[in-house]
Amino acid sequence: MGGDPAGQRPEDLLRQFVGVFAGKGWLNQGLRIIHREKRYRVFCSEEEFIAQRINDHCGLSWGFPCWTVCMITPDQIIEDSPMSGFPSMEPGVHDWLRCLAEGDFKIL
Repeated sequence: MGGDPAGQRPEDLLRQFVGVFAGKGWLNQGLRIIHREKRYRVFCSEEEFIAQRINDHCGLSWGFPCWTVCMITPDQIIEDSPMSGFPSMEPGVHDWLRCLAEGDFKIL
């Protein structure tokens, strides 16, 4: 948690996400997308960017529909790997920025 491995400040990265979302008309709107054959919810406002993995396992409790895999606020960057303590197959902050900027996903 805390800073970005590439040395960017959380507030600078958040501004980049805000720029992408604002430029596409998505700011303050939640999107459901498919990226790398997995379903996600993404949301960005001036205060935060959140990517949540949608639970594909119908047998699990309905109270656990998704979990956060990436979150950026002006003060911190949270990614799946450091949160879980295990290597993650989830996209990191820079993967999310590239994916959303380049349209490397499908809107559900």
